[in-house]
Formats: sequence, structure tokens, C-alpha cells
Amino acid sequence: MPFNEDNLKFILGFKLKNLRLQRGYSLKDVATRANMSISYLSEIEKGKKYPKAEKLLALANCYEVGYDELVTVDGQDNLNPLAESLESGFFQEFPFQLFGLQAADLFSLLTTSPDKAGALIRTFLEIGQMYDVRVEHFLFAALRAYQKMHNNYFEDLELAAESFLESDIWGGKPVNEINLRRYLEVNGRYIIDETLLADHPTLHSFRSVFIPGKRPRLFLNKRLLPSQKAFIFGKEIGTRLLGIETRATTSSWIKVESFEQVLNNYRTSYFAGALLIGRTKVVGGLSQLFNQKTWDPVGFLGLMKSLDSTPEMFFYRIGQLAHNYFGLSSHYFMRLAKRDSEDFIDVSKMLNLSTIPLPRGFSNSENYCRKWAGMKLLADRTWERGIAFPDLPARSGPTAQAQRSNFANTGQEVFSFAVSRAMQLSPSDDSAVILGFPMDDALKSVIRFWDDPALKDQLVGITCERCNWGPKECSERMADPSLANEMRDVEVYERALSELQTRYQS
Repeated sequence: MPFNEDNLKFILGFKLKNLRLQRGYSLKDVATRANMSISYLSEIEKGKKYPKAEKLLALANCYEVGYDELVTVDGQDNLNPLAESLESGFFQEFPFQLFGLQAADLFSLLTTSPDKAGALIRTFLEIGQMYDVRVEHFLFAALRAYQKMHNNYFEDLELAAESFLESDIWGGKPVNEINLRRYLEVNGRYIIDETLLADHPTLHSFRSVFIPGKRPRLFLNKRLLPSQKAFIFGKEIGTRLLGIETRATTSSWIKVESFEQVLNNYRTSYFAGALLIGRTKVVGGLSQLFNQKTWDPVGFLGLMKSLDSTPEMFFYRIGQLAHNYFGLSSHYFMRLAKRDSEDFIDVSKMLNLSTIPLPRGFSNSENYCRKWAGMKLLADRTWERGIAFPDLPARSGPTAQAQRSNFANTGQEVFSFAVSRAMQLSPSDDSAVILGFPMDDALKSVIRFWDDPALKDQLVGITCERCNWGPKECSERMADPSLANEMRDVEVYERALSELQTRYQS
């Protein structure tokens, strides 16, 4: 099996360190025996240096092993798991440098035994395969960690968007779909096509597809709202201004190729949000709403409309500015999707930058709690669709809700906002987006209507299958508590075994 140069350095260093520890030598002992400096030996053991042949021969003589045994990986059973793990897709793609590490550092942290380190990592990789955890899941998890490390706020991207709008090339024009499109066509020589995608037999659900070239071609779904088109144009401008080369070419992920691609997609999305929804307007509008003593859904939706924003863009923007401008340390975002012909509600997007338990990762066959903020909005939309005239759309505008929630399984209190509307590319379906914050002292000092008596306290769960509430606690159950019953049975068995052991223990 061929190995890249960095991994060969690490494997050699790993091997030499273990030989030294097995022999009971210090670095000084080996330095004297092999006629090398202590610092150079330390660099070799850390996998940062690969010595020349004469140095390797001196080390082989020092440890009384053959030269080939020192430099060969193939055929050494204790090193094969380690080497194979280093060459796996996970270690090739995961951005260890984001956390101040190299891939090889993980093994050094775990153990000084190469076979045990390799076996442990291989175990995790096999578990990932069993549960269909692919490399891209790790990459998106790394992105969430990156966002959390920076409180989801990036001043450089805010300034980049503001600098563009203040530049002579933009010229102070209004930020809208028409002007952003014209900028790309004139300054980027883009060819923008809005005719092909919506009627394409396979790609009709995509919002956009980008084809690079001397004259880049951007296919845009004509059914999008002007604000959604403007967001896509904003991302393209961000790609150019930020000097991004590794990028996604479709609006929805088909295949994730690298962490750089994932990170760049996030950066251009952030730039587009900052470009379209300036922080000054968002912070000013939210400050006025948060200072009110009562929840004002009309004012909340009015602010969103004044920013010419979709609910998802609006909530993402609040999440980006929440910590830096309002001191709200963490939050979560969810998007729920409900198909017209189905009762099942899917969590189609999630960003959890909090410690609040959320359902991503549970089985797709489980039914999410109908007491979450946003679920009532979806139920109302379904009811209104049922009584609407066939030739009239069900509610042309979005609806909003605020809610105080208590997660029954952990006792964590949450204050959340939700907005629901019909999906733009499939108007017979509905969606709801939810933005939630831990209900701590910081939130209570910022959002003055947190204790509005008109907002009812709601006890919520995760999924019906994991909830053991009876009819008195919940009248909205969608499925039997099958998993809760399994966990209860395990507790019963454990208690019976404990009683038996106590009774007959000698």
C-alpha cells in the first residue's frame, strides 16, 4: 500500500518512540548513541522530520533492529491498522488544522502502542460505516465547531460586504436582485439563464447550478423569489471578492469533496447575508422589538419584510449577530418540512450551536414532538389548506410564533421564534424555521417580553417514540412510545437483577 510522505514520517516517528520507550532510553541516551542532537531526534519522533539513510542506519544500530524493519510498513501487523487508518478518507479530508492538530497527532494523544491506536480508530470508522456516517458528516460537524468557536460571527466577512457596498464599482446602488444580477453580467461576464432549470426533468428542484468558464454560466430557477435570487447572486459576488476557487457548483449538496469546499460555501453564504441584510438595520430593528414588553408577531414579520428577507435568511442573520450584539451565547436553528400528502414532518436542516438536545441523528422513521414552536404553525397551515378554495393559494404570507419551552428529558428552558410559509419551489408543501435560545439571565435582560403572559409555557419532548407521556400530558401523540418502553423494560430488568444479587450475594 503506498503512503504519502507526511504519513511515512509519522509512522517512522511513532515506531522510533515506541522502540525508545521499550528499551527504557531517554532522548539524551539515544542522542549520544546515534550521534544526533536531542532536538533533531524529537522532531523525528513527532513525525516532522525524515532522516537520511545514514541517520536511519545509526538509529537501527542503536535499537539493535534491522534497517528494513525500521523503514518498512507493509507486512508489520501491528502497524497496518495505524497506516490504513491514516490513509482513510476520514483522515485525508478532516480539517485537523482547524483545531491546532495534524491527523497524526490524534494517534499520539491516544496511546503509545501503534496496534492499539490503529484498532481504536478503525473501530470508530467501522461504527461510522454501520450507521452510515460518511466523511461529509464529519466535515459538517467540523464546520459547526468552527462556527461555535467564533460565536458564529465573522467580522472580516461583515467588513468585506460593507466595503463592497461602499466601493466606487458598486456606486451606492440599492442592493436588490436586478442590480446584483447586472453587476455579475457586466463585471463578471456571467451568462445567467432562468429558463432551463425549472423545467429540467432531473434538476428542477435545484435553486441554481454554476458552470465555470471564460464566461461563467449560472442557471437559476425562475420560480425563486427575488430575495432568493439576490442571495444566490450575493454568493457569486462573494466567491469572486473573497478569491475562492474551491466551491460548490449546485445550490443543494450532491457530493461533498473537501472541508475547504464546505467552509467556502459557508463563507460565501455569510457574505451574501451581510450584503443583503446589513447588520445595522438588523440590530436596530431587533433592539426595538426586544425592548417591548409584549410579543409582537406583526412587528416581527414586518421587520423581516422590511429587510426583504426570507424567514431562513432572517433567522440565520439573527443567529450570526446574536452573540456579538446582544450577548446571547448560543442558539439553534431548525427547518421543518411537511409534504402536502403526508402527516410526517421532517427536520430538513439543522444548526445546533447550543447544548440543547435536538433530534438530528435519530431515525427518519421517528415522529418529532408536535409541541415544538413551529409545529402549530404547520398544523394551522394544513387546516387552512383544507378549507381554502381550490383556485386560491393557502395563506400568501408567512406566520410567526414565539414560545417558552421546557425540554422534559433534561429540564432545559428555551425561548424560541418560529416562522412558517409555503415552500417556494413546491407551493403545495409547507416549511417552518425555528430559532431557539437558552432562557438564561442574558436572554431575560435582552428580550423583555420573555415573560409575556400571552405566551404559554410548553413542555416539549424529542420524538413520540422516545416519550412516555400519557394522554393527560400529551394529546398530540403521533406514535406509540416504543423506544421509551424498551428503555423502561431495561430498567425493570436491571432492577430485578440488582435485587436478586443483593438477596443471594454471599
